[in-house]
This record gives sequence, C-alpha cells and structure tokens, in this order.
Amino acid sequence: MTSLLIQTGGALAFVILLIAAAAWVYRKKTPGDLGIIDLVAYKPFGPRRGIAAVRIGREILVVGVTNADIKLFRVIDAEEIKTGPAAAVADKVNRLRKIKEGLDA
Repeated sequence: MTSLLIQTGGALAFVILLIAAAAWVYRKKTPGDLGIIDLVAYKPFGPRRGIAAVRIGREILVVGVTNADIKLFRVIDAEEIKTGPAAAVADKVNRLRKIKEGLDA
C-alpha cells in the first residue's frame, strides 16, 4: 500500500513538473509584445483616474483617463523627446531595460 502511494505521488509530481516546464518554455518562446501601441507612463490621480502617455508609432499621446472617458491632451512627436533634456533620461532608461532583459534571459 505504501509503495503504491509513493509511486502515485511520484508520478503526480513528475506530471506537475512537466506542466510547469512546458509553461516556462512557452513563456520564453512566445514574443511579449506584437502590437504597435506601447504604454510609456501612467500617473494615477485617484481611483480609476490618471494621465497616461501612450506611444503609437512615432507619436506619443498624452491622455487623461477616467472610468467614463478618455481625453487627448497633447500629441508629441517622438523626435521632440529625443532632442531635449529627456533624451539623457530616456537613454539611461533604455540602458537599464537592456540590462534587465539580459538578466531575464
């Protein structure tokens, strides 16, 4: 009886590990972001309210978001951000992202 329980428990553990390994391989092999829309930043101002910066192609849209509405505040060309003081910050952020991606791989 005990050997049967050990054998069944071992088989169950093996199947669980096999499923976990398959899920890990699937996550590593599937690309994370295929869309053209990227959330650059979001600042909440209370429950279900905030301002978001969304990159669509070469433009960054600054929008106000509430639970009932989304309003466009400003459209910024991505090149405009690359030439100002934000360029140095963006460069550092990109370097940190590359380092993080290297650690995740």
